[in-house]
Amino acid sequence: MEPWPEILRRLRISRSELEEALRSLQAEGFPVVVEERGAGLAPGSPAPQCLLPRLKGKLGRPCRYVGTVSSTQDVLAAWKDAPEGALVVAERQTRGRGRLGRPWVSPPGNLYFSVLLREADPLLPLRAGLALVEAVGLGMLKWPNDLLSPDGRKMGGILVERSGPRVLLGVGINVERAPLPTSAAVLEFQKVERVQILADFLWSLEQWRARASEEVLRHWKSRNATLGREVVVQVGGRTLFGQAVDLGPNGELVLRTEKGLTLVRAGDVGFP
Repeated sequence: MEPWPEILRRLRISRSELEEALRSLQAEGFPVVVEERGAGLAPGSPAPQCLLPRLKGKLGRPCRYVGTVSSTQDVLAAWKDAPEGALVVAERQTRGRGRLGRPWVSPPGNLYFSVLLREADPLLPLRAGLALVEAVGLGMLKWPNDLLSPDGRKMGGILVERSGPRVLLGVGINVERAPLPTSAAVLEFQKVERVQILADFLWSLEQWRARASEEVLRHWKSRNATLGREVVVQVGGRTLFGQAVDLGPNGELVLRTEKGLTLVRAGDVGFP
């Protein structure tokens, strides 16, 4: 929060011009707080000036912080000269999406971001899932890309898309719509600032990307909510019923059906 005289001195504009600019920023979705003594971004905002001092590694630099956009994936895809590790963070998305093009409702107050990677990796969704669990500090992973809260609700999701040689990793975390505080872990999560969750995710992802496939698969299995359960899997136009029993070497879901074992490389998993 900066005092009004300091803001006016730095920007060299009138008070009325400043108030109009602040209203425009609020309309764009930025969490601008206006008080009698001054104005500024809400505490915990994932703006670069709050995020960059918390970054421990290479991911997240440079960073573009935007208000309302179609989706962070769209903004990152249009950023043609973005280097590896470039980050786009948005306060609100009008056309946020998950896997298979499903809409991702994206109101203000949650965390939406995309990071640019250069290396194609079939285990990237699993590596990102582990980073997500570590950053949030609670929950379980549903194959292939969802974070579930302790009560089974979807808390976050991961989207991996290719744009030429570039890999766009999109993440959405429902911070505002967090699970009800039924445990100490949930209570602690609800106190954490969005910017800290983002910084922790980027650092954790950097570490998981450097780890061997066997280690990634082993840790993912220890945090999963899918294996050992009866599932319904939508694969293209087909529906498969069976038990999720294991992961393949590239993160595939091994499904036991009445016809035997089936390897599912991509699909949508539901619990009957």
